[in-house]
Amino acid sequence: MSARKNAHSVLILVVPMLLVACGSYTNPTSMPPASAPRLMLVANSISNSISSYTVDIQTGQLTPKQTVPTGGTNPRVVAVEPSGRFAYVGNSNSHNISVFAIDANTRHLSAVGSPVSVGGGPGFIVVSPMGNVLYAVNSQSNGITGFSINPTNGALTPLSGTVPTDDAPVLLSFHPSGQFAYLTNFNSSDLTVYRVESSGALGLLGAIPTGLSPSAISIHPSGRFAYVASLASNEITTFSIDQASGALTPLEPRATTEDGPNSITMDSQGRFAYVTNAIASSISVFAIDASTGALTLSSTVSAGTIPVFLTLDASGHFAYVANEGSDDVTLFAVDSNTGALTPVGPPVKAGSGPAWLTLVK
Repeated sequence: MSARKNAHSVLILVVPMLLVACGSYTNPTSMPPASAPRLMLVANSISNSISSYTVDIQTGQLTPKQTVPTGGTNPRVVAVEPSGRFAYVGNSNSHNISVFAIDANTRHLSAVGSPVSVGGGPGFIVVSPMGNVLYAVNSQSNGITGFSINPTNGALTPLSGTVPTDDAPVLLSFHPSGQFAYLTNFNSSDLTVYRVESSGALGLLGAIPTGLSPSAISIHPSGRFAYVASLASNEITTFSIDQASGALTPLEPRATTEDGPNSITMDSQGRFAYVTNAIASSISVFAIDASTGALTLSSTVSAGTIPVFLTLDASGHFAYVANEGSDDVTLFAVDSNTGALTPVGPPVKAGSGPAWLTLVK
């Protein structure tokens, strides 16, 4: 089996692919009150459910709250619009997106209508920086579908047309300005660049080669650099970003990771990058040079089995990792000086195959 085919097999298991429950729908007419608990949502890809947890902002500890069926199969990503009132779940194998309302006071999830059909294999979904458009990346049909978000009830309305992509698109990430978007294409081993129009339409600007089988991308908070994880070649490629055109220029040298890098997350200040290595079941921590964007490996820590995604809390004090193989979430304390991760307590049980997690304000 070739390296690419083998990496694609791993992708099916460990790379985030895409982002309903029974019960009544309550219109969340206001933002969550200050006293409302912080919430974490976890997509369980095998048990076809979403688990929610309350988050202790002082200790980072998670307390299980609710588990609801998604109404579809193989949910792999959860996206939440900026107000924190609506969550969207992509069901990769049933080719649809489920909408949930998040009650402002109780923080309970309730389904909004029926799942919305989308293109083949919606492997990833993301809400635009403005919060008014949701994009579905369809890995099987090689296209991006856009939906307008109703700010009152969270309902999705398809935008006209589908944007064609290169082969097996994985992740779409936005420039902090909101003017450009960047898409990793796994099988074609390249990165495509789009201009984001005011309507939400995506206009193709060009493409640039990456390492073998790019599985994830993260944009530096300054907007000056992009980082692409390549699952088959175990490396991170750094690109400089032209602020006027959005064009990318690769920078050398490339950073080396452990086996199977499939997600990359940066802290809000852009000082550290965290890479989950799904095959090695570890997390690589890199320091970021603010001037050049260069990555320097500073530490590596063990995670659960097949870690597939890491997110940081708003304070930057805690990191959470979804371990798809061991069916749990690991909590880490973050060293503010070095970025190093230290496990805190035992892992928290999730559903079967946790593939993504997100914090809700």
